[in-house]
Amino acid sequence: MIQASPHHSARLIRMIGGLLALVFGIALVFMVETDHERRVDATRVQNQAFADEGQRLLSAQLRTIERAMTGIAVDSSELRANIPDRAPTLIAENIAGVASRQTELADLMLVAADGTAVTPGEGDATLPQWFAADPRASLHFGPLQQRHGEWVLPIAVSTPDGQRVLGRVKQGLLQDIVEHLRSGRDAVAAITDRFGVIVARTGDAPGVVGQSVDALFKPFDSRSDRRVSRIDGVDRMIAVSAPERYPLWVGVGISSASVLGPWYRFTIFSALLYLLYCAGFGYLYRHLLISDRAQRAYVAELTAASRRLADAEKRFRLTFDKNPIPFWVYDTTTLAFLEVNEAAIRAYGYSRDEFLSMRITDIRDARDAIELKQIVAAIRAGEEVQTDRVWIHRRKDGSTIDVRLHAASIDFSGHHARLVLAEDITERLHSERALTYRATHDVITGLPNTEALVDYLDHGLGKGTWYEVVYVHLRGIDRVSDTFGLDVGRSVLRGVASRFSQLGGAGDMVAHRPGERFLVAISDKARHEAILAALLAAVNEPVAVNDTLHTLDPEIGIASHPADGPDAGQVIANAALAAHFKGHEPGHVQVFERGMAQRSIERLTMASRMRQAIDGGELAMYFQPIVEAATGRVHMLEALIRWPQSGGGFIPPDVFIPLCEETGLIAPLGRWAFETAARTHASLAAAGHGHLSVAVNVSALQFRGTDVATLVRAAAETYRLPIHALELELTESSLMEPAHVATLRKLSAQGTRVSLDDFGTGFSSMAYLRDLPIDALKIDRSFVVDVDTDERAASICRSIIALAHTLGMTVVAEGVEREGQYAWLRKNGCDRIQGYFVHAPVPLAELLAYLSDERKVSIH
Repeated sequence: MIQASPHHSARLIRMIGGLLALVFGIALVFMVETDHERRVDATRVQNQAFADEGQRLLSAQLRTIERAMTGIAVDSSELRANIPDRAPTLIAENIAGVASRQTELADLMLVAADGTAVTPGEGDATLPQWFAADPRASLHFGPLQQRHGEWVLPIAVSTPDGQRVLGRVKQGLLQDIVEHLRSGRDAVAAITDRFGVIVARTGDAPGVVGQSVDALFKPFDSRSDRRVSRIDGVDRMIAVSAPERYPLWVGVGISSASVLGPWYRFTIFSALLYLLYCAGFGYLYRHLLISDRAQRAYVAELTAASRRLADAEKRFRLTFDKNPIPFWVYDTTTLAFLEVNEAAIRAYGYSRDEFLSMRITDIRDARDAIELKQIVAAIRAGEEVQTDRVWIHRRKDGSTIDVRLHAASIDFSGHHARLVLAEDITERLHSERALTYRATHDVITGLPNTEALVDYLDHGLGKGTWYEVVYVHLRGIDRVSDTFGLDVGRSVLRGVASRFSQLGGAGDMVAHRPGERFLVAISDKARHEAILAALLAAVNEPVAVNDTLHTLDPEIGIASHPADGPDAGQVIANAALAAHFKGHEPGHVQVFERGMAQRSIERLTMASRMRQAIDGGELAMYFQPIVEAATGRVHMLEALIRWPQSGGGFIPPDVFIPLCEETGLIAPLGRWAFETAARTHASLAAAGHGHLSVAVNVSALQFRGTDVATLVRAAAETYRLPIHALELELTESSLMEPAHVATLRKLSAQGTRVSLDDFGTGFSSMAYLRDLPIDALKIDRSFVVDVDTDERAASICRSIIALAHTLGMTVVAEGVEREGQYAWLRKNGCDRIQGYFVHAPVPLAELLAYLSDERKVSIH
């Protein structure tokens, strides 16, 4: 019996040791497997999130392009239906305008159903095949093409009359999206189309774009989400986001080595730990059998084994503590922290002792209390709970971080506990929010952009809801930027945006369009008048620029939903049409009317005809003599542009000149006028009348937007004229901006004479007349008409003549049509006379005949 005691002790130890080995092994296997599943699941979720984000970015870009192309399709159909003779030109101009804004498109054109180009551009003979592949799609996609050394993706939409709007998306747009999705050194992203072709992939591997999707991976098991790349040989875990609206797939892959590397090390460590335990147990058991009689030696060895186990536990703790991601263990019953690692201490700012005296509710936001209570209850009931939501945690200093938790239930020193990993995603969420903000807001003003407003009106308010859109174009802000600098212009823009942002109430919205344009959406009929009154006060209040006040020139239009359009885009367009409609009083609100659209088309048509007239030589130049009042001899000529029509008659200058100013044609029209006047003077010189100068009218907009002095000098040099052969006639508004003083002095320095036209009808400053190099004043015809019969008109003319002579200027009277007017002006010192009494404006041939007849050169 005495010898049996060690035998029974050895058997008991063998049983207990084996059981412990089994439990310890199972625990290690469970922890290793749990860690593997957690890492794989976290990576799968992250990959899918990146892929879905890429799909959303791709859809957003393509949706913008689709809207633009759909707009072209609808407009082109309506133009062909309503004005078929002018439709091709207008459609081409519309497409060119959209193409200039949609820089993502390499080509944009209108084609027939067979792919033949209707507007300028190269069609696509393969369009019928790929267009018919998905007849129900709103936006059709063709196979990737390489044009002029650049990859493009053809897309098309149908027009209501059976044609197609064809565009080619630059591959660079897709490449930018996949580069945005790249999350690490070995991470990749790719986009493929419905033809199984790679249209974009991160990195600079040559020849990948345009290849079959089979070129991406080596043969793989379709049940696994791991793939080995044919391109760089890297084993990756991938996720694919299927198409939502457009047949493009977005895939994201992260290196398996970067995901599972820490897990492999943890697994090796666990295996070594288990082997160490087994080796220790075998050692103890062997020596127990050998030393049955040496109880003290047995106890000593047992003690040594206990120390080794403690060391192993210490090494395990070291691995736990040195993990770079915050870990902790908490009791699911008391919610008290049982253990934390050093990463958690650094991230949250508490010491280890402080953590171990706290509960998990101490770092949670109070708003999460109810949901946290429900989760803890589920854990206590034995349910395994995982949530993908983002939690807000508080640090010791009161600041907060956004975290995503990964947890598993464990038994920790006799406690029912949870092992928690806290992934800090604050910076990533901040980047995502910043991207979302930039996509929906204007960077300068901070206001929502047009797309955000349209989305709010169409989806936030709903299709049947009443609302109004006020379109405000504040002319003058761009001029402030050009004059005082971009920073000053942006400051003015932000100041105006601040005024507008205070206008609306609940349900209202203010947005900014690029440039000088703002949109105000009003959803409350009861506050309609009050908001409009506040808006008018805001736009009419001067803006401060460098310690001076400047008044802006507002154009305001208003349209309502659903009366003026079925959706927000149409309502905004109609409000803009009303704002730019000519004929209403500036600074007042112009309400949209159905007839405005037709009148706008007519104006656009006239603008198109005007461009053709300038380019095609349809314009004519007439000349009106200006004579010396004392002798009646011709002193100079004024050049007057005429636009003859095929059916006879002319379109008046007061119609087409403002149209040119609005549409940007004033610059080419001005160049044509200078060139024609110079050519005419050369003809006059050849006929012996080279002493007569030719005066050319320059509008305020042309004077502001072009280098007039250079134009005059270039025209004179081209036709070898003396610099004084051409003179300029400016209106008073041309002198009202300080920036124009330099141009006037440049003209004076080069010998070009300048006359101030229509004097007395504007608001000229006496300081301008005193300081600027102006050579002549032209009395407006409104003062001349009754000069010989009305004493008040006569007094005004005497004052102008006296003022001009005092300043050393010549005086020219316009609109002289009667002998009595001529006699009064000559008697009171007017220097020169112009008007139908002298001679009507005539073409060059008639002018030369008039000048050659010596009997008509003098009128008395």
